[in-house]
This record gives sequence, C-alpha cells and structure tokens, in this order.
Amino acid sequence: MFHLHVNHIYRPDGKKETIDTLLQGSDRDIWMQSLSNEWGRLAQSNDKGVLATDTIDFIHRHEVPDGRDVTYATFVLNYRPLKSETHRVRITVGGDRLSYAADAGSPAANLLETKLLVNSTISDASKGARFMSTDLKDFFLATPMEENEYMRVNYKHFPDDIKKRYNLDDKATPSGHIFIKIKRGMYGLKQAAILAYEHLKENLAKHGYSPVQGTVGLWQHETRPTKFCVCVDDFGIKYYSKDDAQHLIDSLEKHYTCTKDWEGKNYCGLTFDWHYDDGYVDVSMPKYIPESLQRLRYVKNKYPQYSPHHHAPIQYGQKGTRQFASSPDDSPLLSPKETKHVQSTTGSFLYYGRAIDYTILPALNDIASAQAKPTQKTKEKTQQLMDYLHTYPNAFIRFYASDMVLHVDSDAAYLVAPKARSRIAGYFHLSNHPNITKHPKLNRAVLVECKTLRHVVSSSAEAEVAGIFHNAGMAIPIRHILQALNHPQPPTPLKTDNSTAAGFVYDNIHQKRSKSWDMRYHWLRDKQTQQQFNIFWEKGVNNDADYFTKHHPIFHHLAQRAKYVQDKLRECLHILSPARVS
Repeated sequence: MFHLHVNHIYRPDGKKETIDTLLQGSDRDIWMQSLSNEWGRLAQSNDKGVLATDTIDFIHRHEVPDGRDVTYATFVLNYRPLKSETHRVRITVGGDRLSYAADAGSPAANLLETKLLVNSTISDASKGARFMSTDLKDFFLATPMEENEYMRVNYKHFPDDIKKRYNLDDKATPSGHIFIKIKRGMYGLKQAAILAYEHLKENLAKHGYSPVQGTVGLWQHETRPTKFCVCVDDFGIKYYSKDDAQHLIDSLEKHYTCTKDWEGKNYCGLTFDWHYDDGYVDVSMPKYIPESLQRLRYVKNKYPQYSPHHHAPIQYGQKGTRQFASSPDDSPLLSPKETKHVQSTTGSFLYYGRAIDYTILPALNDIASAQAKPTQKTKEKTQQLMDYLHTYPNAFIRFYASDMVLHVDSDAAYLVAPKARSRIAGYFHLSNHPNITKHPKLNRAVLVECKTLRHVVSSSAEAEVAGIFHNAGMAIPIRHILQALNHPQPPTPLKTDNSTAAGFVYDNIHQKRSKSWDMRYHWLRDKQTQQQFNIFWEKGVNNDADYFTKHHPIFHHLAQRAKYVQDKLRECLHILSPARVS
C-alpha cells in the first residue's frame, strides 16, 4: 500500500513512486488506464471516451517552428479513494524551460482571506449566511493561448490505445520521443495561471461578478450580497439564499464543469464543521499530521512531548537570562540527506502551523532560520517538533460569531535569536466592538505573525515598536477586506505591554537616542492620528502575542495551548508528571 502527500505517492519505506515504477508494479493496468485517460483528456479523447479538452496535438518533429523552445513533461500522481477516478495521473509542463516575457503572476485567495470569509459567514449566520464550495474541472485546460508552446515526451509513456488512436508510431523520432503542440493553458506553463484568471474574470464579468479591489482573491457581485474567495480553481462562497448561490453556479457552468459541495465541508485543504445555530465553526486538517509524520519516517518517542521547542531556564543571579540569545551553534553540520529531511519537515508543517496549530510557529521560526546549514542541534529541534505534533495530531481551531471587529495583540522579545536578532509576534483575532463590550472575548486567531527582525535593534523598547509597526502594517489590508465584507471597522485596538513603545506612538516621551525610530516608525504616529488604530498599553499577562515570542517551559505550554488551539483527542491524553515529560 502507498501513501499520498501533496500530489506525490510514497511507498511505506518513504521512497517516492514515479510513473515508471508504478507502470511496473502490481497496479500497472490501473495506472496505464489512468495515463490513457489523461492523454485523452488533454487531446481528443481515448478509446474509453473521456471528456476531451483539445488542449494538445501530437505532431511530427519538423512541425515545431525554428527557434522555439521545447520542454519536457512531468507526471504528477494522485490516489483519491473518494473520487470516481481513484488513481489519477496529471501531466504538467516543464515551464522552467520556456520563456514568457509578460508578468505571469496570478491573484489567488490566501489563507487569511479564507479565514476572514469563514468568520464573516458564521458571524452573519443569524442573518441567513451560509457557506459552500465548488471547484472547476480542468480549469487551466479551458483557456486559449495567444501562442502555442511545445514539449516532447518519451514514447514509452503512451498507452497502446493512445499510440494506435493518434498513429504515434509514425510520429516517433529516432531517439524515441513524441513531440506535442500545446494550444491551451496547461498545468506547469508560466502563463497558464494568469491566462486562466483573465479568462475567468472575463467570463464572470458578463454575469455581474468582479474582484474586490485591494484583495488578491476576494470577489463580489454588483447587486447580490454574495462574496467568495477564488484560490486558482477552488471557490469558497458565502451566500444568503439558494437563488444567489445558484446564480453563481449557473454563471460558472456556462463556461466550466463544476463540482459542488453545498455543505461547505472542504476548501483549500481545510475541513469545516459548521454549527450555524450554535454560532461557531471548527476548522481542521484531518489525518494531515499522521500522514506527514509517516512520510517523513518519524520514529515515535517513548513519552509524549508537550513543548514544541527547547526551553532554557533562567539562571538567576548570573549574567544573562533567557532574554538574550544563546551562544553560537558549534555542533556538527548535517549531511546533505539529513539537511533535506530538515527542510522537508519545515516545508511540510509550515502551512499547517499557519492554518491550524499556531503553537508550532516559534519552533518553525527557529528551524527555518538554520535550515540552509542545519546542524545536529537543528536536527534535535526538528525531532522535538515532530514529537510534539505526534502528541497533538488532531488539532482544530474554533471560530465564534462576533461583531467582526479586528483586535491585535503585539509583543516582542529582545535578543532571543542568533546574531543579536529579536523576535516579534502579533495575534490577530475578530471579536466584539470595543465601545460596546468592555472586555471583548478572545477568539481564535485569523492570523498569527511570528518573525525574526532582520535588523538589530538597540533596546527592548525599540523591538516592541518594531513589532507594533509590523503588526499595524499587517492590519491595514485586513481592515480593508473586512470593510469589503460589509463589516465597518472602528479604530483597531492594538495592545502592547511596553509603556515606552506606547509613549513613542503618542509622542509623549522624552527622546534621547531614538532618532532612528523616528525615521523608521513615524508612520505609526500618522496612523494613530488618523484614528485607524487605538494603540494602548496593558500588562503582559493579558498580551496573547507573548506566547509566540519566547521559548516557554512545558507547564506554560500545557496551561496556554487550549487558548490558541483545541484537540479532538485532548480528553484521551494523560498529562504525565514533570519527571516523565520529555
């Protein structure tokens, strides 16, 4: 049996399958049929009669114009047990071998916009708002191109029915290759995404839909209250009536083939469990952690791990505390194979950390800063992170209905990173209006920032101001998106636990050596004067960004984890005595 992870199939020993190994395995006939279906889908069908897109033509070598680049094909393999076609081969173009002069970037909804739309839906559920999702089949393959592209594929990667149907024996070159003309957008082409986006934009404009200015993936209708996020070919839709939702579906189906999820359970790799009447929605990524750990060949630790990173206790009465960076890492460098494993671990869990389990972000920040030249200590940090995720494999976040007012907690830790760097953090959540509710409830974050400052700051107060500056900058587009979702924003409450930083913003401190602050952070004073923010001081124990700036002891993680993320199996976990906690 094999395991799927991010469009790749792995054997139980962790080795990645290729189209060649699968065509020689026990499921050869199944994968050969899937390969035939993909070629038929791209060309003009196959003997099985799959729906064709007329994206490519098989041609002779001499039909390639002189001077044109010719690229290769890559076979992306999927195993999808819940789909009608369980074994899927997707053929992509090696776009790195092709030149494209224009800007190939395409707007697509990000994780933040998705979470804001989900929060907006649950907060407006009492008004009839609901969420659904849909995706467009063969989205890129439906887009005409201004100029054809060309690629070549080894003759052995064509099933017998395709060879016979398209007379490939006569088209094969002496080196054993088939040349292909690409007429429509295809996965892997640099221009495929932007061409498909412009095509979608043109088609939906005919029905009154357009992107919301200032966002990357949020759309709206000119008269209907429908709002939706577009992430390539996936749509997350907030609607108020079936008629509004059906209008969008009908508009799409005039140009594309759609699959619909009226319950809105899945979108962009996230799983949603909606409780409209109770005013909350749970967001999770089931099985992601167990499958990722298995792919990374994780070796289970003897005891549970309740801390995602190492904690260095404060040595009172000695020079230096945990506020200062540790000594340089002089442990041995890892081998290329071990380096790749560390980098794979970071890449595997970064999206999960930003989407679901925010508590791993400080650990990822540490590992990522050293992953170019990881050492034995980096490997140990990676192992501890995996131990922690194995202990908490089924995390989810719960968004509650609110007034949809943005609240920000900002914090910084001075000189906690290598090379005299400091770490800043921001906790962004949606809660009640501060003028109506004296102490708005803490909601799960729509965004957690955990970053190392690139420049060296001269004091803890300057680090705090840098954190406020960064988080205020991140809040501006969030405010804009919320207003586009029909949630007006008062001055955004932005909390800091440093009185000097708050005094700098209000220009009521006597400055001596902070002239560099003026040049870099004066923007904060402008925004405070314009009443876009209400920057205020509150004691550190009430600052929810503090968790993400420092390496806390295990008891702190055990006490604070439930504030930021929940665990479906939490009641089954036995909290061990400190002597047994690794």
